[in-house]
Amino acid sequence: MSLRLTCGIDIGSTNVKVLLIDDEARTRWSRSIPVPRVEQDGRPSTDAGSLVRTIEQLIIEGWRATGSTDPIAAISSTGVGEDGLPVGADLQPLDLALPWFDRRAEDDARWLRSHLDQQVRAGVPLDGTRTAAKWHWLRQHRPEVMTRAATWIALTDYPLAWWTRSPFMSMTLAARTGCYDVFERCWLPSHLEMTGAPALPPVVPAGTVIGNVVRGPLLDSGAASTSTRVVSGGHDHPIAASVVRRIDPDAWVDSLGTANLVYGEAVAIEPRTDPYVAFSVPALGNPGIACLGVFEFSAALEPLRARDQGVALKEFLASQEAPGHPGSISAILRSLERALGMAPAGEAFPPELDTRTVLEASCFYARRTLACARSVGPEGNRLYAVGGWARSKALLQLRASVLGEALHTIDEAELTALGAALIALTASDPGRRDSVQRATSVVFPHKDWESRYEAMYSELLRLFEGWERVRCAN
Repeated sequence: MSLRLTCGIDIGSTNVKVLLIDDEARTRWSRSIPVPRVEQDGRPSTDAGSLVRTIEQLIIEGWRATGSTDPIAAISSTGVGEDGLPVGADLQPLDLALPWFDRRAEDDARWLRSHLDQQVRAGVPLDGTRTAAKWHWLRQHRPEVMTRAATWIALTDYPLAWWTRSPFMSMTLAARTGCYDVFERCWLPSHLEMTGAPALPPVVPAGTVIGNVVRGPLLDSGAASTSTRVVSGGHDHPIAASVVRRIDPDAWVDSLGTANLVYGEAVAIEPRTDPYVAFSVPALGNPGIACLGVFEFSAALEPLRARDQGVALKEFLASQEAPGHPGSISAILRSLERALGMAPAGEAFPPELDTRTVLEASCFYARRTLACARSVGPEGNRLYAVGGWARSKALLQLRASVLGEALHTIDEAELTALGAALIALTASDPGRRDSVQRATSVVFPHKDWESRYEAMYSELLRLFEGWERVRCAN
């Protein structure tokens, strides 16, 4: 059967997904499986070669399942922002990729913060999750690997670079390193020198054709040909947001994955520091600046998973309506302190912090983040909830009630992979109209809860502002 397909790959913190769409941007096949991990020094890491083989198997499986006899027209990828690896001149990995959530480089980040100037131009706080901190750590602990490195490739870009034999870095991934000037869109030389960064490949915006598939099982199986275009994508949350903004160009996006990220775009602004908002380049490389507010959502819920094997959390998320009633402001405050690392070290998880209270706390933090982001970008535009957690009607009802506004959703299970597939589709057919059709729905606040949460937020706002003064001072 003749069927023209394009492919989107989403390399997440937890799962890797592959999605195939046709020329009308209709999903023809998708699948999600756990990211293949290995242990190194007792910690999870990623073998980039194994990851490529896993993705190739998924693409071939999907292509065959569609019944298509035509090679895939174009492929793009999106995924984790900070993970990467040193490679040789032949692009073979020289080491495993440390995940962004690996915190062994925290001391390196503190040292870098005390020695680097122009940090505001990087748009993101320099902490242990950043690629910059990992570079410095690798220079100290694995110098032989960094010395041998011909270049560095972001893990999200690696499959594309491997298939084309062309190293590159997607611009939204460069922006997550802590060494890229997101306002001028160029590297910060002093940061690269201080962090010990290896030689870096060209930085390109999303939608850049890197080359064609020139090797591997995709060719051998017929799923791809040497005419299959390979197209740069980038950071997962912004790429997911780009789908929403194709439907609603001025939307704000509340992306609920392993991390919660609020995303919007604004006209050019002066470099600034904000305790809630990081700055980046827009998802598709458009003019202006992207505003990103991040909260480690999954980590905040980890104690709930440990308690009774997470049964209460699963039951809450599976409900059609959020069970229970608004919690007390003291319990919400205590949950926020724990999530932000302000609780006493070693303190046991308090029994009064039930599932709803912990979720409420994360929603209040999101509300403050959204307010700060909107103070920079356009205000009052519709807010869309996307990501795996956005499939829970109970969570969205609770979140809408705390935020005090309706949440719009899009009927697409793998929105992030779809974003990459649409980038590939546009690159394979430059003359096509840049649009996508998906059903949308709206979740409204619970009227009885909304006023209660509004009063709580007014009180919490004073506490937020106190924390902000401390964080900005540090």
